[in-house]
Amino acid sequence: MRITVNGANLSLDLRDGGSLGELLADADALLEKAGSVIVSMKIDGEEVDADGYAHFAEKSVASIKSIEILTEDSGAIRIRAIETLLELLAIAKRSSEDGAVGDWTGLRKGANDMRDAFAGLFSADELSFVQLFAQIVDHAGDEPDRASRVEISAQTDRLSSVFSERLSELLSPVGEMRTAATLFETRASELADLPVLLQTGKEDQAMKAVLFFIEIFNKVIRIIPELRRSGVDTTSISVDGLGMPEFYGAFNGVLRELTEAFEHTDAVLIGDLAEYEVLPRMRNFFLAMKEALPES
Repeated sequence: MRITVNGANLSLDLRDGGSLGELLADADALLEKAGSVIVSMKIDGEEVDADGYAHFAEKSVASIKSIEILTEDSGAIRIRAIETLLELLAIAKRSSEDGAVGDWTGLRKGANDMRDAFAGLFSADELSFVQLFAQIVDHAGDEPDRASRVEISAQTDRLSSVFSERLSELLSPVGEMRTAATLFETRASELADLPVLLQTGKEDQAMKAVLFFIEIFNKVIRIIPELRRSGVDTTSISVDGLGMPEFYGAFNGVLRELTEAFEHTDAVLIGDLAEYEVLPRMRNFFLAMKEALPES
């Protein structure tokens, strides 16, 4: 059997007596690991769509002569998906204005198609946002009342902000990593102030500060794979003598301790963790990033 991907031969171990479905699952996993997504396929010269896949999946590998696979870079597809979503959000925002006449049927279809067709390209939190958008547009119906329009307007503002940031992370990971470093340094002193905020009854303000730094950490985790795709050698980056995976694991442990300390309102432990664990680790992380990133 000859297997090609974008015209180039692909070498796969063929299992004796294995099914075509098993072989294609192996190919898909290999291509996904390489950052590619299968967009079309021909088996023995016949174009295979989603509906026809089941017919071929059960066939024996030995009965197939050729498989032609076309792929695209998953990052490029993800960019297009987010750009399309932002366009839908902008249309929903305009349609929700007082007196506006929107194509709510078209919006519903677009939102549901986005939710279903691109689910695998979104992270869990992103998919929950897309599902929320589809849900509120579905709920609005063909003639949304004022309350529905207000909700749609508010949610589209929120989701546009989230996905505009995610798009920037894909298009300019180096710039977004520098943005994250600036955000951290601008508010780093808040970590040292956590015990004082707790002792003066400002628990909500303290928790907001913690969530802010957790979000920065989540942001840099999202950016690291995009840096790798852009040519930055992230495998050689070391923070406190640890590679990136080990650093993530250790830092996540610290953040869990900090969360538990908040649950028990342990101001002393919160202060110690913030000053001696979170602050120096994040500072050292961004110093390592600064050395690894190309000159601006």
